[in-house]
Amino acid sequence: MMRIFNGIKTGWFIGIFISLVFSLLISDGKYHPVNPQSYMGQIYENNLNELQIIALALLVWGAMGIMFALGDMIFSHTDMSVTKSTITHFSLTLLIFFPLAILAGWFPFTAESLMIFIIIFIIIYFTIWLIARFRNRHMVNEINKKLTRKK
Repeated sequence: MMRIFNGIKTGWFIGIFISLVFSLLISDGKYHPVNPQSYMGQIYENNLNELQIIALALLVWGAMGIMFALGDMIFSHTDMSVTKSTITHFSLTLLIFFPLAILAGWFPFTAESLMIFIIIFIIIYFTIWLIARFRNRHMVNEINKKLTRKK
């Protein structure tokens, strides 16, 4: 339960931070939890009031946080190989994160934007994966050094 609660808090923090940055970039002097020029932003602006938009944004950001918080369990709570776990995690994350990113109004709803989103997602995922791989390899090497010194 704490994992879910922490995921929601993290999702809210990141979502609010990103929305503040984009609101500053738009620089019309207003706070926009969802980019008003995005596909979903236009729908929200035309059909919802400000309170409903921020409530919806908080729900979406919280769902993103939960997804990432629970996604780690694929690696720690399964008997799958590292490769299978990585492919499963990548696929599930992309399939869940993509509609949430659309609902968050992070990009226009076009084929070109979809391709750009997938490319950026792959680059970010691969970068994080490489960093984790090198960090884990370093930790294993350090443990092995300590074990060989004790013999």
